[in-house]
Amino acid sequence: MALARADREAGIGIAPEAWDALGRVDLEPTTCWDFADQGSSEVRFGDAAFNGVTPAGCVVNLVRRYTLPGELVVDPMAGSGTVGDVARALGRRVVSLDLAPRGSDIARADARACPIRDRVAALAVIDSPYSDNVRYSEDPRCLGRISCRDPRFYVEMDRVAAEAHRVLRSAGVLAWIVSDEYRRGAYTPVGFRLWERLTRSFVPIDTVVLVRHHDRSRSPMWEHRARRYNFFLRGFKFLFLFRKEGEERGSVDARRDGSSG
Repeated sequence: MALARADREAGIGIAPEAWDALGRVDLEPTTCWDFADQGSSEVRFGDAAFNGVTPAGCVVNLVRRYTLPGELVVDPMAGSGTVGDVARALGRRVVSLDLAPRGSDIARADARACPIRDRVAALAVIDSPYSDNVRYSEDPRCLGRISCRDPRFYVEMDRVAAEAHRVLRSAGVLAWIVSDEYRRGAYTPVGFRLWERLTRSFVPIDTVVLVRHHDRSRSPMWEHRARRYNFFLRGFKFLFLFRKEGEERGSVDARRDGSSG
């Protein structure tokens, strides 16, 4: 980096934003994100033992790409709190909600009725159930109690999306993590169905493949069964990226440059 600094001072014809990008080499440049663990062993982000925990590296990328320090990040299905932990560590404001809070920094609330004002969030991150395969809580309102084969599942996800739309500011970003389901010989394309519904209210940005790790099904027994009975274990989740309609606010870098001038 000393050489880069010297070249910059010497006036070599490289755009300032290119130099700034050198400080972001840890951000994912492709649409395949693979995080083997929860990050640093010295800092706790969420609970690595939580079933379906959101990878901390995924949240780092989302927060740094789509928000500035001091802006609000909303996580209406907080689980073990990874999104809130990461966002606070990066200097963002956070509202974390869950029907079954697992920490004092997570408020008890339903993602379909968020106690948040309209149009205040820069980023909403939703890591939702994709069927009734995991019992997240005993609360009868828990969406993890509805099968993805039941039409009600998508109706309730529409309600979650509507709340995210309401709390996001103009051109705010929605990041939604979800998986398909294969159970008892039947495949359900949850991701494709949810994507289609989200396009009714949001503008697509991109789709990222989020590689799955530490799932209970990723074991020699299940791998043997998949080969023997000719089916596939779920190897990834979808990370859908959408923007709320409205006047484009520009990239984070452009807003940062504008605020510093």
